[in-house]
Parts: sequence; C-alpha cells; structure tokens
Amino acid sequence: MAIYHCSIKIISRGKGRSAVACAAYRSGTKLTDLATGKIFDYSNKPGVVFSEVLLPENAPAAFAVDRNILWDAVERKETRSDARLAREVEVALPREFTRQEQIDTVREYIIKNFVREGMCADWALHDKRDGNPHAHIMLTTRAFTRNGKWAEKSRTIYKLDPNGQKVPLIDPETGEQKVRVRKGKGVEKLWQTEKVPANDWNDRSKAEEWRAAWATECNRRLDRQHQIDHRSYARQAVEQEPTIHEGYAARKMESEGRVSDRCEINRETKALNEQHTRSLEVANGELYNAASEHLRLYRDVIRDLESESKELSGAIQQAEDAERALSAPVERCKPWERAKRKEQAEQRENALQKRTEAFAALYEFGCATIEAAKSLLQSILQRIRQLRQKQAELRADLERLGEELPVVKHASDLLQPVTSTEQIGVRERLQAIRQQHEAERKAHAEWVEQQRRANMQREQPEPERSPQETLDGAAAQQEQEVRSVADFAAKYRAQNKNSAPKHHRGRSR
Repeated sequence: MAIYHCSIKIISRGKGRSAVACAAYRSGTKLTDLATGKIFDYSNKPGVVFSEVLLPENAPAAFAVDRNILWDAVERKETRSDARLAREVEVALPREFTRQEQIDTVREYIIKNFVREGMCADWALHDKRDGNPHAHIMLTTRAFTRNGKWAEKSRTIYKLDPNGQKVPLIDPETGEQKVRVRKGKGVEKLWQTEKVPANDWNDRSKAEEWRAAWATECNRRLDRQHQIDHRSYARQAVEQEPTIHEGYAARKMESEGRVSDRCEINRETKALNEQHTRSLEVANGELYNAASEHLRLYRDVIRDLESESKELSGAIQQAEDAERALSAPVERCKPWERAKRKEQAEQRENALQKRTEAFAALYEFGCATIEAAKSLLQSILQRIRQLRQKQAELRADLERLGEELPVVKHASDLLQPVTSTEQIGVRERLQAIRQQHEAERKAHAEWVEQQRRANMQREQPEPERSPQETLDGAAAQQEQEVRSVADFAAKYRAQNKNSAPKHHRGRSR
C-alpha cells in the first residue's frame, strides 16, 4: 500500500553541517571539501541505486558533470557562520512503482517544482530492499543571474509610508533625521530600509505547495485504490489514528526478536484502523445500495411520465383531428343528390362521435380543452427534464462511490447490521437518502394530482358543476347536434320522395 511521506529540512552551517558531506552521503560517492581539504568517502554505502544533478537555466554546466564542483561553489559563496547551505526534501516512493517509474516520478517532480524555479537539484534514490524506497533531494538556496553567477538571497529597499514617501531614520537622542557626511558628496540624509527576499522559497506556503505536488505526481501513476494525500487524517476528516515514527533502533530490536514499544503501538493502531476501515466499507456499501435504489426511483418515475406524455400526445392529436374534421367546409348538394347528403350526414355523425371520444380521453387527464392538455404536456416534459438532470447527478455520485468500493458493494456481509459508533456520519447520510427517496415519491404523486386539479378548475365554465355533469352536458350537446342533422336529413328525404314520381313520369314520355 502506498504511504505518503514528504519532509522538508534545512542544511545549515550553524548546526555544524557541511553541504559537501551531505551530498557525498546521499549520493554514495567520494567528495572533497576544497576549503578544508577534508574527504568524505561514502562510496561503499549500500542502497544507493540512482543519483543525478538537475540544473536550471543559466546555471554552469560543470555543476551537472561533477557534484563536487556544485557544492564546493555553494560552500565558498555562503560565508556566514550560520549560513543556510541547502534545502533537503525527502520523499517516500510507492512500492507499487517499478524502478523506472520511481525515477521518472522523482525527476518530473523536481523539474516542475524546483528546477523551473531556478534551483539546482542533486538527488539520490535509496532502496535497501527493506520495503522503504525513498529519495533525498538537495536544493540550492540561491538562484542564478543571466550571466551564470549566484544571485543574492535578498535585496535592501527603502521603507515607504502610506503616501509612498520614504520614512526618515530618526536619531533617538536628537529626535531629528540622521545624516552622514560622505567625502566629495557632502551631507546625506538617512532613511529607514528593509530587506526583501529575492524569491518566495522560504515562505511557509511553499512547503504546503511542494508537499501537495508530491502527492499529485504520485497519484498520476497510482490507481484509485492506492491514492495518497499530503493532508493529515484530521484535515481529511478521516476517523483514523496516525502511526508514530518507529526509527532505526526500534526496527533493529524487532529484527533481533525483541519487542519494541513503538512498533507494538503501531501494530495496535493499524489493527484498529483496519477494523474501522472495514466497518466504514460496510456502511458505505449500504450507502451505495440506497443510492442505487434512489436511482431506480428516478428511472421508474421518468418511465411513467414518458408513458403518460405519449398517451396525452396521442389524445391531443385525436382531438385536433376531430376538430378539423368538424370544421371542414361541407360541399353543398343538389336537391336530387340524396346519396351524397346521406353520406355527409353519416360523416358528420362519425366526426361528432370521434370528437366525443377524444375529449373523453383528454378529460381522463383532467383537461377539458386542447389548450389545457397542451399546457399539461409541457409541464410533464419539463418535469422529465428536471428528473433526468437529477438522475445524471446521482449516477455520477454512484459511479464515484462504486470506484471507491469495487468489491465491497457486492459483498454478502453488506446485509449484516453494523453497530460501530464511528459510522454515525455515514448512517445519517444513508437515512437522509432514504427520507429523500420517500419524499420525492410523495412529491411526484402530489405534483400529478395538482396538475390535474389546476387544469380542471381553470377550464370549468361553472365551478359548481361536477366533472361528471360537465361531461354529461357536453355529450348531450353533441347528441343534440347529431339529432338535428339526422332530422334535417329525414325531412329532406321525405320531400324528395313526394316530388320524385312526377319527375320520373315526365322523363318516361
């Protein structure tokens, strides 16, 4: 399992350290401090599997050829007895990486975060085959000028007041501004000054940035199950106990068969964390199942609404066709075209019947007119779009949760109750999803009923009449229209029957 480790330290002459000695130890080479003539030989040091020097722009090329030249130049440039000679970044490498992946990861991390900022980097990869591969990165504390010289660490500027004016340096004895006499230049006034760092490498925020960058670089090559995080468990809101540093002495005791207190504490901590992780996985599995159930609810509701919208669209189309058939102009017939008049009467009777059936279908949706039905259809389609958006969001959450739980979500022990008090947050979220599930089911039913009632109230000409009375009145009116047409057709046939024999007798002569 990948473990995050990234520490940042300063190599200072004030603590009796030497940049040349540190470089020799980490690279496993033999280097000489040219200022003192002291030799540091670590060429027999085991576990150094790779080392190299990476240079920024404008740095002398000789530094990459021989690290002894690089760190001797640093020692000569830093003259103070408490000078900061170098900065060291130590990182633990994931054991899941191959050797080449380890080298590529460290190299890209150094180039992106240090070399491009102007630092020289001398790094080495250590691996004693004890399950702890790691890298030491030594960085210079100065940048370079365009001509390849060491740049200054800071520069002096005048202090300015809120108005942008220089602040005078006051003599506490006289209360007046201090002055000094310069040969050939006369009297010169003195002003307050301050030192400004030439770069932000010493800012506290940079340490957080570099630590986060190491996690990001490793996670680019790690699968989702082995991602690392530079934040503490507390900052990640992870309810786990961190282990403590064991150290060389504790590991040596364990290798000799003795029990180290620090190693024993870590074993107990890991056992508790594994138990907590397992309980949390079970609870998250239940959360996955609840979210899946919620997703099925959206699918069922959308399917029902789509079916309802199709039925309503069909009913609207039938009603519009019937209206067009009734409003179509009727061709006038001659008095003797009885068959044609009969056919027209039958067509109108059929059209009235279809109109009655179509509006009865609309009324089942709570609509008395075509306009009301179209309004209801638009509301249903808008509701479908909203539910599809929620469905997509929930599906994305479900996929993310599924990636985090590729095995546990299908495990049989998900059905077993979990009573760990550490899962209260997950339990509350699970209960919230179930409550939301039920609330949305009820809200959908209420929405459908409200749409029906609103359409019925808006289209009723007489609010006091019941829907059944309205339907009966519409049917009676349509029936009366059909009867009037039938009566007209019967009278017309009777008139033609009386005049027809005379007409035929005249033709037979």
